[in-house]
Amino acid sequence: MAIQDVQVTIDVQNPAPKIGLGRPLILAASTETESIYKEYSELDTLKQDFPESTSVYKKAAAVFAQTNRPDIVAVATYSASGGGEPGTGLTIVQALEKYFDRSWHFLLLPDAITSERLAVSNALQARKFKFLVLKIEDKAEIDQYKLNSRTILYYHPDKPDEEIDAAIVGDAASLTVGSITWKFRKNLSGVTPIDISAGELKSLHSSGANAYVLKAGTPQTSEGLTASGSYIDFIHGQDWVKANIESGLQQMLSDNDKVPSNDTGIAMAVSVVTTVLSVAAQNGIIDKDENGNAEFTVFSKTMNEIPAEDREKRIYSGLSFEYYPEGAFHEMKVKGTVVNY
Repeated sequence: MAIQDVQVTIDVQNPAPKIGLGRPLILAASTETESIYKEYSELDTLKQDFPESTSVYKKAAAVFAQTNRPDIVAVATYSASGGGEPGTGLTIVQALEKYFDRSWHFLLLPDAITSERLAVSNALQARKFKFLVLKIEDKAEIDQYKLNSRTILYYHPDKPDEEIDAAIVGDAASLTVGSITWKFRKNLSGVTPIDISAGELKSLHSSGANAYVLKAGTPQTSEGLTASGSYIDFIHGQDWVKANIESGLQQMLSDNDKVPSNDTGIAMAVSVVTTVLSVAAQNGIIDKDENGNAEFTVFSKTMNEIPAEDREKRIYSGLSFEYYPEGAFHEMKVKGTVVNY
């Protein structure tokens, strides 16, 4: 776990790029027992370690081929034999845990079998941070992920040489969080639309999967859903808020010789959170009211309201916030009337 003094927990209520939040990690199987982690800014450099024939290269090439490509692609390895025992290397989940706190946010699995994919999906769901992106070729696999809001599925059968999972991450993930919806992502390099009926596509969306289809003559992603049915931009926005508040408060604690445990120190913390949420509203993560005011509230307790145990340990546990997320139109319904004279 990362070393930090600040922890932000976001509880989603349903009444009716920071650097790293768009970077992919390619977690690949290896015959070596020693696991590695390495970051690459160019495909030519990656090719020295992973030749063009490897699954890692193919995923990385699809990422780097996109217009909005991230600044780096990270690669880590786990034991192809399963590992888990001393001297046998790491299992795929152990490798995920080992490298979880590195600077990546979207996970790609070029070699994993179905059981490994599900195990990683469940592990990320438990963490409530970062995403797994999967290319699905068999519809029967889709339902096993339906409870996982941290997994993104793209149904793309009969196209073994097309890396849609890597392409969509390369295209969308590094754009300013809140500025896009993951539906309507167009003209992915190296990816062609699938042939699917409207009824099949509707069923696919109901299962929590997306596709790459032809609409109005333009290839584009059919939806922007996670496997649980939540919207990708909604969850990604939560991650942005969490990461930026944590880093902002950590910076505040580090930059000051002392943050006093009184109204002055509390006001400093409130200011950091307010600034982050204001930027989130500018970026499109947080909604605005009819007057253009960002719809968030920051709450703080006085020191007298903090539990004595926390006060003794110099922990301020009285800061909280809430916000209304900004959505996006994914469909339009228009009614017209023809008037006869």
